[in-house]
Amino acid sequence: MSAELYDGVREIARQRSEVCAIQDVDGTPVGYGELIVLADRLAGALDARGVRAGDAVAFALPNSACYVALILAVARLRARYVPLMRDFSEEESARAVRQAEPVLLVAERPHHVPEGSLPVVGLDELCRADAGRRLAQGDAPGSMTVDAPGSGTAASASSASQESERTAVFRLLWTSGSTGFPKMMAWRQDKFVTERRRWLADTGMTAADVYYCRHPLDVAHATDLHVFAALLSGARLVLADPEAPPAAHLARLAAERVTVMSALPAHYTQLIATARAHGRVDLSALRRPLCGGAYLGPATVREADDVLGIRIRQIYGSTEFGLALGNMADEVQTRLAMTAVREVGARIEPLTEQSSETGELVLRSDCTSEGYPHVPGAQARTFRDGEFWTGDVAERLPGGAFRILGRVDEALAGPKGPVLAPAVDAEIAEACPGTEAATLPVEPGAYLNRVVLALCPGPEADPETVLKAARDVLAEHGLDATMHLVDAIPHTPVGKIDKPQLRARFALAGAR
Repeated sequence: MSAELYDGVREIARQRSEVCAIQDVDGTPVGYGELIVLADRLAGALDARGVRAGDAVAFALPNSACYVALILAVARLRARYVPLMRDFSEEESARAVRQAEPVLLVAERPHHVPEGSLPVVGLDELCRADAGRRLAQGDAPGSMTVDAPGSGTAASASSASQESERTAVFRLLWTSGSTGFPKMMAWRQDKFVTERRRWLADTGMTAADVYYCRHPLDVAHATDLHVFAALLSGARLVLADPEAPPAAHLARLAAERVTVMSALPAHYTQLIATARAHGRVDLSALRRPLCGGAYLGPATVREADDVLGIRIRQIYGSTEFGLALGNMADEVQTRLAMTAVREVGARIEPLTEQSSETGELVLRSDCTSEGYPHVPGAQARTFRDGEFWTGDVAERLPGGAFRILGRVDEALAGPKGPVLAPAVDAEIAEACPGTEAATLPVEPGAYLNRVVLALCPGPEADPETVLKAARDVLAEHGLDATMHLVDAIPHTPVGKIDKPQLRARFALAGAR
């Protein structure tokens, strides 16, 4: 019976049992062998509570090594897990539960699941349950053992049953929510593990690397780019508190001699501002500071070079597709130009007849998610004839590389062709350092030049200066804007600007 993710990490544990797998949020080291023992114990505890192959288990948990072990335990049982996002309202949580139909909720943080709607157990309680009893490698669900992992005899099953289990969905994740209510998508274990291994080979990550995860483990940015990239390569994973201030992240990056981290442009901007205010730290070990998930402007790349001494490499992918594009080059001028990772095809679907090299990025791979099981409209629009329509605008550069510009529904009609809202935001931020801007098309996807602009000046910025700089940028692009000064710009748990929330604030179409 196959449990590819668990088996992959377990094989690493056979070879590197005493090596540190995870540096927990509080600094506690957890070895690879210890991690597998904990995963087996949790698998046994879930099994004892009736969790079977194909069942969904909901999570409402803070970052911890036990959270990672619980994912492995669910994968071990060939069940599926579904995180309940920490920013879900009561209505959204109820909707998530209706869609995922979990048989159990494992919770250590507040959540909005109605009392009595499904059984709830604490992660600490599961970790303590039947401390000496584990589900061994060959055991079928419902059969317990006290032996060490791998000592059981494989349960008999028909080839059809084995194939069904091999291709079973093991997780239900949510999109970031930056373009509306998060959509749930399903991933199979075999496709997920194959996609991760391809990306590791493409980027040259090794067991000598140290990964730093500052994202909530509820999201793909954490699990895909950090947790299982690290564990499937035998590297060390450093888990951080997502709510920690930038100074704490900067200090820990230096202290742990981190070599790999993926973060959003806003996160790098925070680190840059912190280093400017409190002094530069030694990040010379950070050989792979990756940036994905949002538009990355050249100013952030230059400032990271100058202030932090790191060379950001841009990557591109999605929760639904996996990693698609990347660039590990050292040269500043080429780091924003990405090429397709191995086994991924990429093409441009032009936005207009006049812009054949700029348009929606369309991808193809044999290892993607199964899509959105509860959103047929989005499924039909996004997954077409074996291709993944990203909803993102890219520019194809000479030589065949790509540069990501923004979302299709954020394309604006400028006098010289399409203008993307994130590029406008980056120009305003560069003109007024410390200012955060969010450009919102009045009618998403209508390709007009009318926008609403939310501006949050930095603590040392003069509001009038910010407004003037914004007007100048907008005039250069021929955009007609209504501008609002705000105290703060909301973000999703991943760290992206929560544009649906802003659209609701300004009574625009596309509000969440």
